Amino acid sequence: MISIIICSISPEKFVFVSKNYTELLGNAPFEIIGIHDAQSLCEGYNRGINQSRGDILIFCHDDIEIISPDFYPLLCQYLQVYDVVGCAGTTHLVASNWGFAGDPYMHGTVIYPVTADVWPGTHFDLGVWGGVSSVVVEGIQALDGFFFAVNRRVVNEIRFDEQNFDGFHIYDTDFTFAAYLAGFKLAVCKDILIAHQSRGNYCEKYAAFSAKFMEKYQGRLPVQECNNRQVALAKNLDRVQILRIRDSFRVARS
Repeated sequence: MISIIICSISPEKFVFVSKNYTELLGNAPFEIIGIHDAQSLCEGYNRGINQSRGDILIFCHDDIEIISPDFYPLLCQYLQVYDVVGCAGTTHLVASNWGFAGDPYMHGTVIYPVTADVWPGTHFDLGVWGGVSSVVVEGIQALDGFFFAVNRRVVNEIRFDEQNFDGFHIYDTDFTFAAYLAGFKLAVCKDILIAHQSRGNYCEKYAAFSAKFMEKYQGRLPVQECNNRQVALAKNLDRVQILRIRDSFRVARS
């Protein structure tokens, strides 16, 4: 069974993303656990874990749409090899944000609506980090939290840190980096294509949680200046065009 845990205060977005999963998973056994009064993402996700029954757990935002029609077989395939999989992350974490290490350590694909205030969208911008030489990138140290999935054994050992991150930032870097440090295998899977309405919100609270993260992992992160970050961006695409680009990734790899 797959347990999908979503913290959401928007009934409209929760209904849309639940319908998206229901259509993609078909007859596969799954449950959707909505947490609608989370005190923080860490608290909400931990509460969802306690309610869950699945061997696979998905943690995601409510403002996403999975574009890949073969999402379910891909997810099962990758979680037979890796413990934690996501759509974007880094092989060299230097700070609380996975993107701060820059190139050549950033990897992933993320889709954003052309017009952020229209959701769900019909046309998108596709961002690709790390090129297309490999569809799956191993050795990942931290993942972006708009979507990642884990095997049950991960949450049997690692939980979200409610004490240090009692808000809505850094929960993802902390959890996935803790899983990496515990010896679990993380990977970015570029052919799991997901649209995400938000492009990030780096406010004053983010800075405060970032400082907590750096203190928590003092001595376990390399001292390094941030490198340049380059992204290959294809703009104003519909879903069919996005999937054609994804198929070209697979041809490039073969």
